[in-house]
Amino acid sequence: MHTKKVLFISGLIVTLALLGFGGQAWAGGPENPPTSGTIAGPELWGEMIIDCGAGILSLRVKRIVDCDVQTQAFMDTSYDLGCPGDETTPVYRKLGVTLFDINPDPNVMNPIITKVKNYKQEATPTIYSFDVQIKFWTP
Repeated sequence: MHTKKVLFISGLIVTLALLGFGGQAWAGGPENPPTSGTIAGPELWGEMIIDCGAGILSLRVKRIVDCDVQTQAFMDTSYDLGCPGDETTPVYRKLGVTLFDINPDPNVMNPIITKVKNYKQEATPTIYSFDVQIKFWTP
């Protein structure tokens, strides 16, 4: 009986330690910059809104072409990366979408968030909004 108790407590400690290290990643922790490839323009700006309670992410991207403002919107209704911890959390997050006619194949040229501004959190419900600078990562 004593052996079972020791094994149970040891297993619980190991599980808690693993959750402590992996918890930030499960909660949408900050991404590390890509170790290979290049990040280059064109530079786009967008507004990202994350509703953590409903698991919804929306992104509206803008670009200016010949004094004409073009917009493109995306919505992810099954967002599961969790709430951003602070304004550094979304930086270097790859989006994996096609933006305008710039990157027809996101596997070859993937939009990546390079800067965050105007980070704001609403208390109830837990909604985060911020402006994102988007460039393109090429492996």
